[in-house]
Amino acid sequence: MDDKSTKRGVVVGIFVFIGLLIFVAGILILGGQKKTFMSSLGVVAVFHDIGGLNKGDNVWYSGVKVGTIKSISFMGHDRILVKMQIDKRSREFIHKDVIAKVSSDGLVGNKIIALAGGTAGVPAVEDGDTIAVATAISSDELLETLQVNNKSLVEITGNLKTITKKIADGEGSLGRLISSDTVYNDLKGTIASLQTTAQNTRRLTENLTDYTSKLQRKGTLAGDLVSDTVVFARLRSSMGRIESASKGIDSVMHNLQSASASVNDNLQSDKTPAGLLLNDEKTAESLKTTIRNLQSSTYKLDENMEALQHNFLLRGFFRRRDKAERKEQQRLEKEAEKQRKDSARAAQ
Repeated sequence: MDDKSTKRGVVVGIFVFIGLLIFVAGILILGGQKKTFMSSLGVVAVFHDIGGLNKGDNVWYSGVKVGTIKSISFMGHDRILVKMQIDKRSREFIHKDVIAKVSSDGLVGNKIIALAGGTAGVPAVEDGDTIAVATAISSDELLETLQVNNKSLVEITGNLKTITKKIADGEGSLGRLISSDTVYNDLKGTIASLQTTAQNTRRLTENLTDYTSKLQRKGTLAGDLVSDTVVFARLRSSMGRIESASKGIDSVMHNLQSASASVNDNLQSDKTPAGLLLNDEKTAESLKTTIRNLQSSTYKLDENMEALQHNFLLRGFFRRRDKAERKEQQRLEKEAEKQRKDSARAAQ
């Protein structure tokens, strides 16, 4: 009986000992997670809104847990003092110019304080330091923004639905383009014209390439003009002479214009013979009378010469003169015929 009681006591003692070990291990594990038994330093930050942050929540730096929240208290109307415990082993990596903001462990996880930033040249944080705070977007503001975006998306979807319905009904330029065969045929013809233009452009480019290659070919006029400096110098000299000749022609034309203006002035003046004939009516009438008298005298002279030719005293003289003229004419014709034959033989 005593052996059974002793055995039962030993078993109970073992179970109690194991329970105590589990309890101590749990305390040590939970204390390690909560940084209860760590060597820490205290820093504070003043927020306007902590968004549901609680005592005991974690403090992270660059995604690594470095401490916990020790206490939360009000300092004023919209000022909340948050005291944090930072592991001293992480102190050397956290500088005085870090920025603290309220964040979440995931999209909808527990609230945390996230430390970010810091400059390597700035000293590390010390016990009692106050950390600067950045304004963080709360979940309510994020949800409100998402709600506004959802309303805008619904409105955009409605507009797209209206636009696609109009296009399907053949309304507007795009709708007519899709549903109308005439517009499609016109567009097809335009594309064909553009293709023809592209082909013509390609042929023009090929022609230009061929012409360029000919310009570079030696022995041709274009090639000599482009590459031969002697030909180019001669061409430049010729252009200079042409320019000089052009200047001489301009001078001649100027002189002709001056002479024409002088002649015109003389013709308009009553002091010159030509101007007197053109502008003086009396002189013109006198000249006309003189011309009529000359015509009358010439006609009478012709009549007198005709009468002399029929006079028997002078008839022989006129016959001999006509005979001499005919002989001279025949001689000239023979010489002309001889010269023509000589030229023909020389050409053969």
